[in-house]
Amino acid sequence: MSPKALSRLPELLPSKLSPAQKKLYDQIAAGAKDSSGRPLKTRVNEETGGLLGPFNAFLRSPQLGADVALLAEHLRFGELECSQRLLEICILRTVQRTGALYALWSHQKLAAAAGVASEIIKECKSLLSTEEAAALALCDELLQPGMVVSEATYSAALAVLGERRGFEVSVTAGFYLLLSAVLKTFDVRPPEDLPQSKL
Repeated sequence: MSPKALSRLPELLPSKLSPAQKKLYDQIAAGAKDSSGRPLKTRVNEETGGLLGPFNAFLRSPQLGADVALLAEHLRFGELECSQRLLEICILRTVQRTGALYALWSHQKLAAAAGVASEIIKECKSLLSTEEAAALALCDELLQPGMVVSEATYSAALAVLGERRGFEVSVTAGFYLLLSAVLKTFDVRPPEDLPQSKL
């Protein structure tokens, strides 16, 4: 990989895409919004027009890439009971633990846009509500080898989050583990340096 490359995969440029790839490209580029629906510039390389992050990899298998992108859109804009703030805190914890730098770079911006204080983005320990602490405890156990969720952690999460939000938190953590696998496989890096954080 060259020093300037942001991934092991060559960037697929819009002019070279198949019809199925172009359809997915358009869907991914249009979906780059913050939690309020404002457009973001975290998915498209402004110099080349190619896709950044995991999205360039999604184009290699358009149907599977479209399905993964659809789940990402549901987690960002679907009818969920969890607030975007709560999910962004869980996402930050997950991608920090996996070392998926592109996702960390992208979601630090999304977390700030969702109202997560910079202190929480950096540390993810202080200033947490009871709900956020319960969600992070659930994430922490899912991020351990074996993914064993103890009865105590489950009961605490159920008491605070309920079944639906507990499900949404576990799906979010699982999705960002999947996304981290893609990012780590192809050594995808952010287009700019990351501020230091310790989640």
